[in-house]
Amino acid sequence: MPTFSNSAVAAAFADPGGSFAGTDLRITLPLTRALLNEVLAARPGGTPVSELYLDPEAGNKFRVHLAAAAPIIGRVARRITLVPGPAVSFPEQPWLQFAITDGLKFLDRPLINLVQTLVESRLPRGVDINSSLIRIHVPALLTHLGYQQFVPLLHRVHLTSEANRLLLNLHLLAQPQQV
Repeated sequence: MPTFSNSAVAAAFADPGGSFAGTDLRITLPLTRALLNEVLAARPGGTPVSELYLDPEAGNKFRVHLAAAAPIIGRVARRITLVPGPAVSFPEQPWLQFAITDGLKFLDRPLINLVQTLVESRLPRGVDINSSLIRIHVPALLTHLGYQQFVPLLHRVHLTSEANRLLLNLHLLAQPQQV
């Protein structure tokens, strides 16, 4: 959890349900390719991933460019196409999903299945990857990252793409405080 010098911001982060009581906010955040890749470039060191960047495209899909050291076979580079799934609604359907539609080669799917336990042990809690799908359990990931107090505010999350940017559509809803 970040620390803030501004007491109002610190209070909002400490108790978002109380600070934002009665809020009904729908927002679309355009995340540009440059911003996304800057965030990805700041990933922690010591992982087998040597290259990782996103290329959002029109038609609600994006490509992930990935190079990593793989057991036995050495360096592997792929350009994988992902298609975002349906909107996430809380608490009914908390999984943000991305179908892997292109970019895996003949032996990639069996290799992913073979090393799945190793891959899962290095992922943050709430992220699940298999040979055809990437799933993110949004509340578990937020909790893992230290933002558990924001989970009750999430009502709906939907990710789409257009050329050069991802569009993050959020609906935040905080119940009014009872007096």
